[in-house]
Amino acid sequence: MSFSGKVAVITGAAQGMGAAYARLLSQRDVAVVVADINLELAESVAASITATGGKAVAVKVDVGSPESCKECIAAAVKAFGQLNFLVNNAGLLSAALMPPLQDLSIDDYQRVMSVNMHSVLYMTQAAVPEMRKQGGGAIVNTSSIGSWQATGIYSVSKAGVNTLSVNLAHSLAADNIRVNAIAPGTVDTEGMKPIMSVEQMAQWAKMSGQATGQVAGPELIAQVGVFLLSDEAAFVNGQVFPVDGGTVIRI
Repeated sequence: MSFSGKVAVITGAAQGMGAAYARLLSQRDVAVVVADINLELAESVAASITATGGKAVAVKVDVGSPESCKECIAAAVKAFGQLNFLVNNAGLLSAALMPPLQDLSIDDYQRVMSVNMHSVLYMTQAAVPEMRKQGGGAIVNTSSIGSWQATGIYSVSKAGVNTLSVNLAHSLAADNIRVNAIAPGTVDTEGMKPIMSVEQMAQWAKMSGQATGQVAGPELIAQVGVFLLSDEAAFVNGQVFPVDGGTVIRI
């Protein structure tokens, strides 16, 4: 898969799947923008990439703010001259631990929806004009198998990502911009550790219908996303891919 000379913005890239995307893409000669609200951690990821000969910059972004999203894309173009790929990976896993919807505060509802769902639209709106200048591009959004399960506001926000992805794919097809989403299953990331242990993740996977109870590493998910960004996936558009080890229970 040839990515030489391309530029990617990855949100939530200071750790976990976002950092895995950044490293995998940089290994394929993609200049990466490590975008995250935690600038210190983002700078660490960018430094680890440049130390091995890759091209990377860290940018602080609050994906819940349309203005911050615009500033992030502008910083990417300033650093590398163009934009070809966008990975909307930022999200609040802690939303899965929030109270049931009937007891959820409006402030928490708005915060989760802003970060988990609205940010996909904010970042895409900011990125599209730059992708058009390049004759097209590709976007991968991070959903979750939780979008098909009953986990309250987390499910609602990720179901929104699925619908956004399908609609954006349809409306951006004329611009040669493809949009797909990945719905990961249980993944061992820093964001998951406060929620459950690896052993608990394996138990949850089995309860959700996965035969092996396998817990994925971040790279296993990001590798699928890298494929979806590539020209080899040129005929793949508007899809939501479960990458969950064969989990079968859905609602």
